[in-house]
Amino acid sequence: MEEEREINLTERVLSAIQNRKASELREIFETVPNIDIAESLDEVEDAAVFLYIFRTVSSEYTGDFFTELTTEQQEMIINAFTDKQLIDLLENSFADDIVDTLEEMPANVVNRVLKACPPDIRTDVNNLLNYKENTAGSVMTTEYLDMKDNLTVKDALKIIRKKGKDAETVYTIFVRDSKRTLEGTIDLDDLIFADEDEKLEDIMNRDFVTCNVNDDQEEVANMFKRYDLNAMAVVNNENKIIGLITIDDVVDIIVEEATEDIAHLNQISNMDEPYLKTPVLKLVLKCAPWIIALMILQVFSTLILSTFEGAIASFALLSVFTPLIMDAGGNAGGQTTTMIVRSISLDEFEKGDFKRVIWKELRVAACIAIVIAVFVFGWIMLEMTIGIVDMGSSMETLQNMALEHGLTAPSRGIVMVIVAALVASTLFVTMVASRLVACMLPFLAKKLKLDPAVMCGPVTTTLVDVISLLAYFFLWTFLFGPQLGF
Repeated sequence: MEEEREINLTERVLSAIQNRKASELREIFETVPNIDIAESLDEVEDAAVFLYIFRTVSSEYTGDFFTELTTEQQEMIINAFTDKQLIDLLENSFADDIVDTLEEMPANVVNRVLKACPPDIRTDVNNLLNYKENTAGSVMTTEYLDMKDNLTVKDALKIIRKKGKDAETVYTIFVRDSKRTLEGTIDLDDLIFADEDEKLEDIMNRDFVTCNVNDDQEEVANMFKRYDLNAMAVVNNENKIIGLITIDDVVDIIVEEATEDIAHLNQISNMDEPYLKTPVLKLVLKCAPWIIALMILQVFSTLILSTFEGAIASFALLSVFTPLIMDAGGNAGGQTTTMIVRSISLDEFEKGDFKRVIWKELRVAACIAIVIAVFVFGWIMLEMTIGIVDMGSSMETLQNMALEHGLTAPSRGIVMVIVAALVASTLFVTMVASRLVACMLPFLAKKLKLDPAVMCGPVTTTLVDVISLLAYFFLWTFLFGPQLGF
């Protein structure tokens, strides 16, 4: 249904442009959200289409519409614009939106845009471009309303009517003193219902929250969630207000950070573009290095299997359950990693919580390990009983060994119980170890100032595989193997 609506919208927009129906095109922009129109023109590569839109539709709509277009379309439009058209566009865009656009553009396009920027906008854009990526400074806007604390409500409302249209938001007003030090905030509804002769310092909220310009954007997003904010002031080290972050910026941050974490947990480099718009070669380059790195890390598992090659050769049944043990450990570790990385990302842990997390995860791991061990014992007994697992060659090996030493070969039932107990015991150890390792690694990554999502996936997989295989073969060599004469 949504796809049909988008196709319909695409046809309406293109038809209005081709038939030069200016009034119809304006009506579409007045009644349909800009993002829907931009998405409906996703596949359009003709600059003339966009030039007609920008000539025909009011700048009230085209500024936001431009920010919703793809990077390629934005670059195409900038290159097709005259300097006057470019200046008109820039004057109707917020500085932070201009910065978001320029970050994806080649140097020659950036230079042209900066040259065309009016002096006041150019200063703001240059300042924002100089902030470190993924900090509060890089995502804030400089178009905000701040007022002196000695103003009356009446004067404040006059300023809002005069300057509010050029601000990112009017729902939160920031109150400062004569030295630009932030003193408090006022919500628009409080301002409207206040007596017009009251001073701002008498009605402002003094329990406001701010972030520093150098704070990580993920920490900022967590503050919005914790304090249920719509907007937050960005201050410098002297507590002077220099910018504003709004909830729409935070939604973008959350999507970006979640996408990044999901990619890293699944060993993929950051996805900067939608999947269908990402070139094949770029996808290959994002995925192949991780696969190669994981293959190299598997050298430890290969070394263990090579060390116990004799044990596997003498009792072939051991090799049947190796994939099960490694996969189960990886899955258990992956579950824990996902939960802990999520909690770290949402800033749920406080200083000193590490021991509490380990103790809790130890109890969870022990309970899961018992359940898995009991289930696996019964499941493997069933597999061997109904013939899913072929025991023929292993039973033959045991009979030959018994004949050589003049002993009685163990019965099929005893072999089944010992093998099932071996795998169940190994999985008990694997479950506990893998969950504890996966629980500790994100904390270690955070202490080393590394991204837990990047580090924990491959390292957890490698360590869990090593622990699983060592547990499996040591239990066989020193406990279960001797029961069968090995």
